[in-house]
Amino acid sequence: MAQTAGTLSTLDAKARFAARRLHAWWEGYRFDPMAERAVIQAKLAQNGQPGGRPVDAIVAEAIWGAGRLEPGSPDWSMRLANKLALPHKSRVIVFGAGAGASVDDLATGAGWKVIGLTPSQSAANDRVVSYDLAMQRVQKSSADGALCLYQLSRDSNPTAFAEFAADLTTPGAPVIFADYVVARRWAKLPSCFPGGSGFPKTEREYGASLAAAGFEVESIGDDSEIFRRLIADGWAGWRRAYDAFTHIDDTRLRAEMLRAMASQASYWAERNDAIKSGHLGVRILRARKR
Repeated sequence: MAQTAGTLSTLDAKARFAARRLHAWWEGYRFDPMAERAVIQAKLAQNGQPGGRPVDAIVAEAIWGAGRLEPGSPDWSMRLANKLALPHKSRVIVFGAGAGASVDDLATGAGWKVIGLTPSQSAANDRVVSYDLAMQRVQKSSADGALCLYQLSRDSNPTAFAEFAADLTTPGAPVIFADYVVARRWAKLPSCFPGGSGFPKTEREYGASLAAAGFEVESIGDDSEIFRRLIADGWAGWRRAYDAFTHIDDTRLRAEMLRAMASQASYWAERNDAIKSGHLGVRILRARKR
């Protein structure tokens, strides 16, 4: 979805956007609003405004689209929503909502009342709140259903995270867990998953964690190839972001943005290869809270 100056929060940001458009016309390169918005956000983050978003998050959003920190699309969100099969105006929580795109997808496409949650304080915005804040604001046993996007694999204790999801959903609520799995219990793909305390587990290990948290797994689907297509669809975003970042005037900031982009490219290429080879997979676990 193309971004305009209207999505930028301050007058200074809007002025920068207009200046970038003029600069692109003068220099003769194609102006891409979404990527240019990422450049402006990077400069504002460097100056401590507003909230100092991490450069890695800005780069990810420039590549995958506004509100997305990893591959996704409205069609992908609705594919998961259809598995929940909840009626209009249901209360749904999205764990791992990125920068809010999936919240918009579901609110628009399914007509649900959606709350987005994120593990990162810096990713919180008007559509997404942090897990810490959610424990204070979100009423327990209040959601009619939930989507959990790649959060079990990011937690060193998947059972504890599943219990957190169970605490916020009503008895009998359907929950979709979309996550990475490994083919063998002791398989290691460290370069695919830099940082963080968790790592993908096997289907059996996830099943045990969900059972211990009070969920009953009803079905498991393999969406590995569909997810690979989402990675491939991001190619245009990589080109847009690279074209924009190479036109950043500040040498240090340009180097930082391109470094973050190179890091993203490396581990997404390795994830893609790992999925293609069968060492890594993407599974959709449909569970129900007992």
